[in-house]
Amino acid sequence: MTPRPNISAAPLPGSWLASQGRLPLAFMGLGLVWLAAASGLLALQPGLLGLPHVHPGVIALTHAWVLGFFVTVACGAVYQLAPVALGTTLWSERAGWWHLGLHGMGVPGMVAGFWTWNLPLLGAFGTLVAVGVFLFAVNAWVTVRRSRKTDPVAWSLILAPAWLVVTVLVGLLLAANRATFFIPADPVALLRAHAHLGLVGFFATLLQGVSFRLVPMFTLGEVPNWRPVKSGLWLTQAGLLGLAPALAFHWRAASALFAFVVVVSFAASGWGLARTLATRKKRALDPGLKFFLCGMAGLALAAVIGFVLALPTVPGGSAAGGFNAMVYGVVIVAGGLLPAIGGMMCKIVPFLVWMRAYGPKVGRGPTPPAGSLARPWLHRVGLTLQWIAVAPLVYGVWFLDIELLRAGAWLLAIGVGFLIADLVGVLRHLWRPLTAPAAPLRGVARTGVSP
Repeated sequence: MTPRPNISAAPLPGSWLASQGRLPLAFMGLGLVWLAAASGLLALQPGLLGLPHVHPGVIALTHAWVLGFFVTVACGAVYQLAPVALGTTLWSERAGWWHLGLHGMGVPGMVAGFWTWNLPLLGAFGTLVAVGVFLFAVNAWVTVRRSRKTDPVAWSLILAPAWLVVTVLVGLLLAANRATFFIPADPVALLRAHAHLGLVGFFATLLQGVSFRLVPMFTLGEVPNWRPVKSGLWLTQAGLLGLAPALAFHWRAASALFAFVVVVSFAASGWGLARTLATRKKRALDPGLKFFLCGMAGLALAAVIGFVLALPTVPGGSAAGGFNAMVYGVVIVAGGLLPAIGGMMCKIVPFLVWMRAYGPKVGRGPTPPAGSLARPWLHRVGLTLQWIAVAPLVYGVWFLDIELLRAGAWLLAIGVGFLIADLVGVLRHLWRPLTAPAAPLRGVARTGVSP
């Protein structure tokens, strides 16, 4: 049986997290900026969700959420998690900083290019993002190779960056095709294939691997059987390899078949996650972890919705209203990725901040517990409001009700505001660390890096 990782141990020589954890934190900080921008844009323009999903404004909003917030935070998490999970050091921190700079410059230009439908601008800034993503992928691949690990977590850290590279390159190809039309295929179908390369290839693959390091780490549990974890990961790869071309070429029956394979992959991973949670020694789950698990359930629900939409008997057009791709997208973003990634940020960010701000002071004086840096009520309220917002957003999209869309968008924005306030308060310790230990929360150790 694989030994359970211990978050309180020092797994790497030289206290890597204390000295080098600034790179993941920089990505997390940039991600929070994009979270504020994306939720603010939706609150100001809720009617975008009532438009067809191929509208330039909708595509701009989607990239603000997905590429601006979700991908940024996920890359930062990989830079933090890969060395810890693999028991090695990151191959090149310098390449990571180059990635941050290219990503920070490229994504705003891409969103602006989509919003104004300026294809040359989109191509130029998209190229910057692509170079940064390639640096990220090489960094992850070499780090995994140096570790010599071959478990599902290591494979997810190989496969997810590879799919992200493919997604970005296909996106650039689609942008070029919109200007020259050299690919004789339906651009809407190609766009759907591109979206699934990122959503399933990058996010699902990454979560189906790293969840089985993060959840045992924060619940003091272990993975009792890696077979469902492996099955879920590899079924996702098989499903996507068939789903992407099936979507691109309007093969409806094949799309439904391979979408069903993806649903089965989520079921396998969910079974493995449930068995892992059953072994936990920390019985009470904190709000961040609860919402992470809710997000994983939301992604599984989205996979089922995607399967239903792929059935040959279900209309597959891009018109607004009704049970359509926009409903599917809202469930993925607001009901799945947002609680999953936002919830895990509530666990990862305090840990990284504590390691950098207080880790070097352990043994030299009193230090606050990691759990005391955050204010749980803030992220509990924030994540709850975000979760509640899913219902009016879905109903508003389905029935084209602008008032429901506006209510859902503002609920989401207010919830995001609470979450950002909590995480900014945690990040403040990097510049203004406590000089005396804070009062510990119930159940949190006085010193050490308790989860």
